[in-house]
Amino acid sequence: MKVVPNKIVHEVKIILLFFLGGLICILPCCQNKEIHSLTLIFTNDIHGVYKPYQIDHFGKSRLVGGMEALSYYTKNIRKKEKNVILIDTGDIMTGTLASQKKYKGVYGGAMIEFLNLLEYDLRCPGNHGFDQGLENVRSCIELTEFPVIMANLIYKDNQELIAPSAFYIMDSGPLRIGFIAVMEENFFEEVKRENTRNIELLPIIPTLNKYVSKIKSLTDIIVVLSHTRFYTGERIARDVPGINVVLVASEDGKFSNINGVLVKSTYGHLKTFGCINLEFSQGSIKSYHEDLKWLWADVKINPDPRISELVRNIDSVINDEYLQRFGKALKDMINRSENAENPIGNWITDALRWKTDAQIGLYNSRGIRNSIQSGWITGEDIFEVAPFFNELVLFRITGQQLKSAFEKDIERGRDRLQVSGLSYEYYPKEKKPFGQRVWSLEVDGKKVVSQGKLIHPDLVFTAVSNDYVVSQAESKYIGYPLEGVEKTGLPLNKVLISWLRKFHDLNYSIENRIVKRD
Repeated sequence: MKVVPNKIVHEVKIILLFFLGGLICILPCCQNKEIHSLTLIFTNDIHGVYKPYQIDHFGKSRLVGGMEALSYYTKNIRKKEKNVILIDTGDIMTGTLASQKKYKGVYGGAMIEFLNLLEYDLRCPGNHGFDQGLENVRSCIELTEFPVIMANLIYKDNQELIAPSAFYIMDSGPLRIGFIAVMEENFFEEVKRENTRNIELLPIIPTLNKYVSKIKSLTDIIVVLSHTRFYTGERIARDVPGINVVLVASEDGKFSNINGVLVKSTYGHLKTFGCINLEFSQGSIKSYHEDLKWLWADVKINPDPRISELVRNIDSVINDEYLQRFGKALKDMINRSENAENPIGNWITDALRWKTDAQIGLYNSRGIRNSIQSGWITGEDIFEVAPFFNELVLFRITGQQLKSAFEKDIERGRDRLQVSGLSYEYYPKEKKPFGQRVWSLEVDGKKVVSQGKLIHPDLVFTAVSNDYVVSQAESKYIGYPLEGVEKTGLPLNKVLISWLRKFHDLNYSIENRIVKRD
């Protein structure tokens, strides 16, 4: 056997010690270079949907949505994937009775309870969370059993956050994920003024930059929950350094990769949920797979029994008032576009005038939240068409203000005012400049605008609309402060029920009240 001299053994030991020491020093770096996986599942704009409903999917009628389906599909992903985080990016409220009825003392509390049972990890409020007032927002937060965040909504009086926190950092496997949430810049236009009086909205980009710099060193990945339109989500991706993912509540099922920042939305109303699988290393996304998962409910599913029980409990509190039949739709009246005349809008505005004897009826298209199918019409159907508990308000409006309102409609390109008692023709904004688009306007047989010229600017008419439109008249819909405002105390839903009780049959079509010229 060959003997190794002691000196050589000593030198080998030294070399080994240096090697092992170096290895120990570089181990963290090697660990940082490892690929880690993360799966983000998220919903947006649930709007009270808790049961499946029929949709037309490429010419085939299918059953989609509901909390039971959501429980089944998300459970399957959690079984297959590790490091799964389930998120809602806002607007779980307003749309069905489940989001309006009191549950555990909170309006819409049942929707929060669904998220609790589904073991969501995080959520942020949406603008429709404020439809029942600021106090109910606070009650919903208290009922939520997981973190709620929002960075750019604060109280005016004390400058404190409305949500418990602007951001939240959670561990998922070896990764630390930072989440920051922001509200849309047109928030005040989307909510009744009386519900937002003590709220201040901070600008999105500076707010995000502030919090990203605060948590960047504490996290591996930063995800923004953006309760905005999709183009704002893309702007966030471009203008806020240091973020990795933007989850957008825009109901359009889009995806973008903006310089390595992933931007994703879903279709909302529990048609789909979003799913992003990430492979992450050394502070950046190395690979990803994004998908829209359809919540098909017409296949065999195995839902969480607790979810099924809550669905049954909600159904049991839909009392006779909402299941009672009040009239019959002789055909389908589909709510397709918020930028054109709508047969349901024709009915609603006619009903407003019928009840108040106003000369003109106006109603915002985005206030029409559902279609009406042929057959019997129940109180629940009426509620889902108009779920905001609006009241009728009378006011005076001049010829000049009417023309201004429709010019603003054309410029805005969405949420058009549905009309009764008048008709008008207009050119789209691609054809004529602002102020010259309303070509003709006639009220009760009297020409107010003819061939683009305002004939009777000072002629005064009585008009009726809902309290939301009146509260937003100057900034959003009319462009002028309204005069002669008179609250009627008449709830819209009861007015629509009264109309059905009197006339029974509903059979509205497009009547050329609003005509686009070529």
